[in-house]
Order: sequence, then C-alpha cells, then structure tokens
Amino acid sequence: MKRAIILFIATLTLFSCGKRLLQAYTDCPEQPLLFPDYTDITVPCNIAPLNFQLEGAANLSVIIQGKKEYQFDSQSYRLQFPIKKWKKMLADEKGDTLSVSVYAHISQQKIHYKDFHWYISPDSIDRYLSYRLIEPAYEIWNMLQICERNLENFDTRLLADNNITDHSCINCHTSNRAANPTTFMHVRGSKGGTIYSRNEQLRKINTKTDHTAGAVYGEISQDGRFGIFTTAEIIPILHSYRTERLEVFDKCSDLILIDFEQGTVTDNPDISGTKYQETFPCFSADNYTIYFCRAPYIPQPDSTRRMRYDLYSISFNPQTGQLGDSIHEVFRASSEGKSVSFPKCSPDGKYLLFSVSDYGTFPIWHPETDLWMLELSTGKIDKMEETNGRYSDSYHSWSSNSQWIAFASKRDDRVYGRPYFAHVSQDGSVSKAFLLPQENPETYLNTFKSYNIPELYNTAETYDAHELQKAYFGKEAENLRYKSIKK
Repeated sequence: MKRAIILFIATLTLFSCGKRLLQAYTDCPEQPLLFPDYTDITVPCNIAPLNFQLEGAANLSVIIQGKKEYQFDSQSYRLQFPIKKWKKMLADEKGDTLSVSVYAHISQQKIHYKDFHWYISPDSIDRYLSYRLIEPAYEIWNMLQICERNLENFDTRLLADNNITDHSCINCHTSNRAANPTTFMHVRGSKGGTIYSRNEQLRKINTKTDHTAGAVYGEISQDGRFGIFTTAEIIPILHSYRTERLEVFDKCSDLILIDFEQGTVTDNPDISGTKYQETFPCFSADNYTIYFCRAPYIPQPDSTRRMRYDLYSISFNPQTGQLGDSIHEVFRASSEGKSVSFPKCSPDGKYLLFSVSDYGTFPIWHPETDLWMLELSTGKIDKMEETNGRYSDSYHSWSSNSQWIAFASKRDDRVYGRPYFAHVSQDGSVSKAFLLPQENPETYLNTFKSYNIPELYNTAETYDAHELQKAYFGKEAENLRYKSIKK
C-alpha cells in the first residue's frame, strides 16, 4: 500500500513538472501543420489512434482536454498514441468535444500552437474497410492486392494478392453491408471469375452468357440473392489536353441482373441496346429501386469530352426478380455541364451519394471530381463543400448505420488516392474529412500505391488470399444461363 502511494505521488509530481515546463513555450496564433491533417474533425468513438507527425519537431507534447485531461509525449516529430489509453479516452469522452494543444520544440524554439478540436461522435463506424493497393499509373495493373483493415486498431490482412493468382487483375471487392454480408470481387485471367461469398461459402462464377457480356461494376441486394451489374467494353486513352493524363471510357455498356440462387442472367430492353450507355447501378435501401447512370451513345474516343451521364432509376421487385417497365430521370447532371458516376444509397434510404466530374465515366482521373449528395425525399443537392478536397474525390461507400462515408481522395498530392472518412449527421450535414489513421503516420509518404475502392462493412470477410488462390486454381467457374424477358 505504501509503495502504491509513493508511485502515485511520483507520477503526479512528474506530470505537474511537465505542465510547468510547457508554460515556457511561446504561443503561436496558427494551428500546427500536422500530417495527416487531424485538426477540427469529427471522429468515430471506435476509431484507431489518430497518430500524426509535425515536420521539423525534435519532440512533441500533446495535452487533450475534455471531461478529463490527458497528456501524451514523444521524443521525435511523430506522435503515436498508446492504443489502450486512446480507447479509454474515446470511451470516457464519447459525445464530447476535446480541445487539443500541441507543444513542439522546432529549430531550438519552443512553440505552443493554437488549439484545435476533436468531436468524439457516439456514432461508431463499421469495423472493417477493404481497399485495393495499386500503382496510380495506367501502364501497371498486374501488381496489386486487396486488403482488409480493422478500423479499431491497425490489423490488416490480405483478401487477394495477384502475385499468387497469375498476376491477374483483381477488382471491385464490394459488400452489401448486411449483418451477415454477401460480397463479390472479380478475378480476371484464364482461371478467373466473379468470387461470390455468402454464408461462408465461396463460389467462382462465370457471369458471361451467350447473349450477355461479363459483369463489371455492380452491387448485391440486401438479401444477397440478386446482383445488378453493368457489362462494358472498357477502353483507356491518353490525353493531349492540358494537364489531363488518362481517360477511360465505355465503348458500349448495358445493365444485367443476376439471380445467384437461380443461376440466371436477365437483361431488359429499357436498360440495354445501342442507343444509350448505362453503368454504375446500385440498389435502393429497400431494394425496390435500382439507380444507374445513363448517357446517349456517342462514338468514341473523339467525342469523349462530350460524354455526360445523368442519373436514372428503374423499379425492381425483389420477390420475383422482375425489373420494371420504364425508367425515370432522377438528376440531370448534364444540364449543369456535369457527369454522374458511382451512385450509392445510404442504408437508411435518405440519401444518394455520387461522384460528379466535368465529363466521362471514370472520375478518379479527373482532378475536378467532387462528391455530391441527393436527399431522396426532397431532391435537394448538397455539394459537400466542407468535405470535398482540391483534387479528385471519387469512389465512396456508406457505413451500415448511414452515419459515415468512406471515399478515395487525391487531395494530398493529386497522384495517390487515399481513404478518407466523413460523418453524416442526422440533418444531413457532412463534416470535414479525415485520413485513415496508420500506426506509423509516415506510411502514406513511403507507400507508392493508391488505396482504391474503399468499402465499409461490419463483419470480417470469411476468406483470405490463400483461400482465394485455391478457388482460382482449383474451382471450375459456374456457368449462368440467360433468361429472356419479352416485352
């Protein structure tokens, strides 16, 4: 007992001395230039530590003031929060705003920067994020991985690695965000197929039939039975215009519906044919509507800059798998000189989030690309100026509680896409975005790959890269049969 009292007094004395030493620092009217920029943000109550660095600092001290006061010290320019202490702080301060004071020793100056704030939202974020690691260049695509990251800590594992699957292209790992999620990803190559994971069963499916091309972009219904996909012949071209580097366009594209239980593929005259090009379909929250992007067919590539997609919908019966008889215009982006990509419905059914660029259908290569959000009940558009960055903000996904979005952004350097998160409040306002935290905040500066297609979900994937390898080499792809609809 006596020893415990002595240790407590020693710790209290040391902390008091530390605070007295910090009083010798000179106040600075500016906030610190942290990397990542974690100033004045809303964060989930279950997020991993927001480790950061301050270039040029010989040491750092950070005092965080909420209901309690917390002090963290580092003998370098990098601050890495102890994870147990971090988690306890978030639990104790849930729903409160924390004031963060940074003290740094830089160039023999002792500087106390202007405070910034963290609001610890009681809305948790989905526990897992998947993303594809790929070089951000058009000439390299065969050295890539799909990773699954635990957002509550720094644990990461491989779901796919094309070093062990014939260097085939792997893309589009997508979840339906259900309690027991159904997911898919496409593995190309001679032994490839669409990898469909449901109820801990892994299937490899050949989605191409005698009447329809193979599936590309798409989404799976909440019950896991149906998938709505685009079929597309995708062509890349190099730009000679200003600073633009690459364009990717669909030479032709239609929509197909896959019934994974019945093993059928269905199309529909309203969403197929040569007059229009359809792409990026998604289900509504209740599965009774399918949203997609559509543009009149224009011969490519000479007219690429005139290609603008608008947002449409078609009804769907999830009991029968029957598509509706007509399509409806939801948002005419072309009237504003814009083009829509990647519509995604919030699971609560309130909002539709999509990418908007000046033209085309491949927004990741467009620096002007922003995220816009449509309120479905009113038709009101929020251009999300607080959230969007200076360069491409594109592919996005919702958390299962509809309170968070994840998206890929090139705002840091225009070249590398990185995963950012933003909070969506009950009134629909969207917060300033923050970068996925890493155990070592220099990770992004030392990784020469983009984080592509960030996808949120709450339950860990049931397979890993080695099981995928076994499926690639050891499973025969299941064939689907075409089911026609006469109108």
